[in-house]
Amino acid sequence: MSEGEPKLDARMVRTQQALRAALLALLARKSLDDVSIRDIVAEAGIGYATFFRHFPSKAALLEEVVEDEIARLIDLSLSSLQEAGTLASCLALFRHVDANRALWSALLTGGAAGTIREQFAKAAAERGPQRIDHRSDIPMELGVLFGVTSTVEIIAWWLRQGPGFPVERIAEIHDRLVVKPSITPGG
Repeated sequence: MSEGEPKLDARMVRTQQALRAALLALLARKSLDDVSIRDIVAEAGIGYATFFRHFPSKAALLEEVVEDEIARLIDLSLSSLQEAGTLASCLALFRHVDANRALWSALLTGGAAGTIREQFAKAAAERGPQRIDHRSDIPMELGVLFGVTSTVEIIAWWLRQGPGFPVERIAEIHDRLVVKPSITPGG
């Protein structure tokens, strides 16, 4: 929390969590374009005006959900990378996306892919460099940009294939095409 930002009390935190959970639940059932603020508040069990005390718009709520989801995805991937290597990192990433398939499908097919890519790149640049054993001759900044763009496109492609395309297979492909070439000498 930065200076000047209001301190959240427990009730405010619960309300924001309820709104995020409601949006995620709705995205599991319908497309982002079909979700209204009225749907969100009904799902969360709060009043319509209460929504606007926490978020100025549906887009602002979505942005917060996206930031949280991307941070979680990066942290899972980086933890696995440090503990077990590149393939384990890719498996962690795709298992998480698979467990949250409806959300990621909504985010990447609902016209938000550009926003996702930007937020993913920002979060990866902030969280990644100090946690990666970067031994590639590719500059770190370029590796992050390539890695994020490629990862978003691979996730989107995989989601379009449907649940029949195995997590293990897409993780192997991602590891071979993106992760190893970006962080190891000679890929």
